[in-house]
Amino acid sequence: MAEIKKKYIISGAPGSGKSTLINALEEKGIQCLNEVSRDIIIAEQNSGNNGMPWGNMERFARLVFDETLIRFKKQPESLFCDRSLIDTMAYLEFADKPIFEDLKNFDFNQYYHPVVFFALPWSHIYIKDPQRPESFEYQWSLSNKLIAYYKNHNFKIVYLPFTSVQLRVDFIINNLKDIYC
Repeated sequence: MAEIKKKYIISGAPGSGKSTLINALEEKGIQCLNEVSRDIIIAEQNSGNNGMPWGNMERFARLVFDETLIRFKKQPESLFCDRSLIDTMAYLEFADKPIFEDLKNFDFNQYYHPVVFFALPWSHIYIKDPQRPESFEYQWSLSNKLIAYYKNHNFKIVYLPFTSVQLRVDFIINNLKDIYC
């Protein structure tokens, strides 16, 4: 089995441009792990289950945790990931739900670089849809919880600029050069 490379995290509240950015990085030939959360929500909606952040948050978090571990093994070479398991912890606390032991004891340093590229809520691009039914105001509250969780786990947050997708890609690539030079 190939060694799992540490991933750079692209995080932020729903609808802040993370998945679009991941897709643009992939178009440049950079391997990325796509968002697990949205895939879980779609699967739960299609099966009639309620493992969604606005339904059974504990079921949702467990499904996200398990699928994330599967994707780490399937895509060990990927460099970026759309969200991380830190997000899952923040979601649980945000919903006033307990954090299960596997997640609480997860070795984040083994799987993630200490740098997080963070997309703040951006009203210009935010769109509600069946997998993202929350209000834009909700995004700010959740965003603050995510930032606090990353800081509490000693991650360095690099905020993405409010600009085009291509300029965000360039921003990330330039920041990686700064980190390694």
